[in-house]
Amino acid sequence: MKALILSCGGSSKPLLFCIKHYQPDFIYFLCSNDSVDIARDIAEESNIDKDNFAIKVVSNHQSLEDSFAKSREIILELQKEYGEIHVDFTGGTKPMVSGLVLAAIGEECTYSYVGTENIDGRDKQGLGIVIDGFEQIKNQRDPYDVFAVMEFNRGMDFFNKYQFEAAKTNFTQASEKLESENLIELANLYKELVDVYQLWDKFKNTKGKKLTLNNIFNNILKLICNSDNIKNHLMDNFPDFIPQIRLNKEFLDLKLSREGRIKPENVKYYLPDLLNNSLRRIEEGKYDDAVARLYRSIELIAQMSLTEMGIINKNNLWGNAGFSINVLDVESKFELDDDSLYSLNDYEKAKENGNTTFGLALKNSYILLSYLDSQFAKDYLNDDEIQYNLRLRNVSILAHGLKAISRENAENLYSQVFKYAKIAFPEIEKYMEMSKFPKFE
Repeated sequence: MKALILSCGGSSKPLLFCIKHYQPDFIYFLCSNDSVDIARDIAEESNIDKDNFAIKVVSNHQSLEDSFAKSREIILELQKEYGEIHVDFTGGTKPMVSGLVLAAIGEECTYSYVGTENIDGRDKQGLGIVIDGFEQIKNQRDPYDVFAVMEFNRGMDFFNKYQFEAAKTNFTQASEKLESENLIELANLYKELVDVYQLWDKFKNTKGKKLTLNNIFNNILKLICNSDNIKNHLMDNFPDFIPQIRLNKEFLDLKLSREGRIKPENVKYYLPDLLNNSLRRIEEGKYDDAVARLYRSIELIAQMSLTEMGIINKNNLWGNAGFSINVLDVESKFELDDDSLYSLNDYEKAKENGNTTFGLALKNSYILLSYLDSQFAKDYLNDDEIQYNLRLRNVSILAHGLKAISRENAENLYSQVFKYAKIAFPEIEKYMEMSKFPKFE
């Protein structure tokens, strides 16, 4: 079923020609008060039954806003019943035509204009209306389709909101619509960017078995630099985008080894990355997710400090990305007659079983650090406020309870965790800036 929308002005001949050409099942006339009778005459002359056409009147035909609103009403009505909607914007005032075209953008309508082949087909030396018998349908493409404007805009908006699957869908749809090689190249780059940032956001350091994120970023930067089209587009429209990608790549070079495995010197760079991830979750309104990451961050602060003291087992870190304490290394930090370690059940069990390593939970990690004279660990153990907010995590729906975390709770915990992160890693703000995701802004 095909519907035809006609903007109606003072000349009926082009519209009669359009109706004859398209043979629609239903016609909707967009009229001014002065052109209503003309629309009815066109319907009568075209032998259109009264049930097969309707008229929508724009009360102020010089208003773009009114024209858009009435055109939008027409399209929404027709979409309920007709699978194919064609828009012809030959007649009517300029605001009426503009409003109709704007309302149809992104609505999967087709477009046409009744013109002529050359200037001989118009009066007034080629500048006037089309002369009878010289009419010709000029099909038009929706410029938003031609340039995939809707898909690009939606994709960039989803990317900015960290909705990577949705962004990828829109950029894929854009690349399928486009004919311009330059725009196809741009859409393909955006898909690459979505893929790599989605991996990063999910804490995945590699794609496949061997390709690390920093290698992917290196390839993306080469692609950008080798294409004047891409480089100029990004620099002109999003001037901070390429510089932030470069910073991201520099950060990942620090965080990731060539093989994608973790070395002791890499550990501290996971902290700014994790804190940024928690901020993204807060920005999304996912407060329970944010608090889960902040809980892990306060634990990572302790593990990072223990790693810097040289008592973390390197093989477990390298092979399993896990943290365990070397019994001999930690014992070397204590006097022979110091029984403090035996207050840690995990150490005591390791000694009883003859194990060379042992693991520590969050609180015990800080207790061990306090034994090793870490002032921030002592402060943490006596900090009732952060202990209270961490307990809120334990009763959240993503931990052991059924409560939802509020934005206030999440932001308070972030501030408290950041305080300890900055003590343990004084340069953390610098690396958080380096590891921020870019935005299309």
